Amino acid sequence: MIRKLLATTALATLVATGAMAQDATAPATTTPPTAATEQPAAPAVSADGHLASNIIGETVYNGTAEDAQNIGKVTDLVLDKDGNVETAVIGVGGFLGLGAKDVTFDFDKMQWAEKDGDRWLIAAVTKEALEAQPAFDSTPYKPAPATERAPGVTTTDTVSEAPAATAPVIAPAEGNLASLIIGESVYNGTGDEALDIGKVNDVVLSPEGKAQSLVIGVGGFLGMGQKNVAFDFDKATWAERDGDRWLVVEATKESLEALPDFDRRAYDVAPVTSADNSAAAPAAVPETDTAAAPKEQPDATSTAAIDKSTLTEVQMTDVSAKELDGTTVYGADDVKVGEIGDAVLTPDGQVDAVIIDVGGFLGIGSKPVAVGMDTFRVMADKDGKKYLYTEFTKEQLEAHPAYDKDSYADNREQQRLMVR
Repeated sequence: MIRKLLATTALATLVATGAMAQDATAPATTTPPTAATEQPAAPAVSADGHLASNIIGETVYNGTAEDAQNIGKVTDLVLDKDGNVETAVIGVGGFLGLGAKDVTFDFDKMQWAEKDGDRWLIAAVTKEALEAQPAFDSTPYKPAPATERAPGVTTTDTVSEAPAATAPVIAPAEGNLASLIIGESVYNGTGDEALDIGKVNDVVLSPEGKAQSLVIGVGGFLGMGQKNVAFDFDKATWAERDGDRWLVVEATKESLEALPDFDRRAYDVAPVTSADNSAAAPAAVPETDTAAAPKEQPDATSTAAIDKSTLTEVQMTDVSAKELDGTTVYGADDVKVGEIGDAVLTPDGQVDAVIIDVGGFLGIGSKPVAVGMDTFRVMADKDGKKYLYTEFTKEQLEAHPAYDKDSYADNREQQRLMVR
């Protein structure tokens, strides 16, 4: 994940700085680690709370011990009608995300912990216990089909008047899913003159999990040059318009553009160097042998610095789903092009394509691209760490049509990137 890469890169830089300090100050071996741990310990700006996008997609562990297990991945957050996060939706089982079962876990029972220079999301539960829970159904949180509503008429008014449905009517849930808020267009009303004034790029949560602000992107062109601003969550409302659900705020585009820039860096993970974590595993990083640290830098920063001559090719059949899920992908020029976020299976269970998340900034705005498995080579170092290489460059992936789950079957030839 990018947050992990940023934290690890910063630590690697600090280790290098510590090595230089040792050369300049003779044999004082304890001074450089002290400087390395104290320098970034006080970020210029640090916010209390979280961004929804920093939680969704996060791997969930059942502890921080050496035998701690990856038990799933957060796929969504369930908010009640007042904007409080009640539960995290965790995907468990499956293959590269396919066939995974979504279950809910109380958000207030989850906690962050520091481990190996990264921030881990912990849930004190076993994978088996999660898999035994009922599957989470997101349907009640989604807008009803537009064909069953007329402009200005709510869903509850038209249920009894709808023609005989082929599927049972599902009562709407009181609340929202974070994934259905992020990406939503924002309007300044519901009248005929109402304007689309921005798009929700994130949700700011308090430390207790209360939605405080919508991060709205305004201005720019096709997302480029866009300015992010924070708008009070409680002042945004849902309204029905033309058989669709609109997110409405009492503001103009100009008034939003006049708000201060929202800086998400205050919510992103900083290197683990704070005093309250001095006894944790990350604090030991500066104390490791400085000659060994640069060896891990290429893996941490995902650059082209990896010496492929030291890698050996691995047969795809020898690679487990767990090893591929989230694996960094390198392009034709050996530069990181993205990460595997999903896979498309054929009816007989074979992998037809893997989905690479490319582009974006800190995980926001990334584009899913379907790439045929035949274009990949799996390499491993002497320690068994896997590296995935494709023949395509990042530019080629970004220029390719985005993968769309609903239309992939009909547009497979256009969406699936292959060597022609």
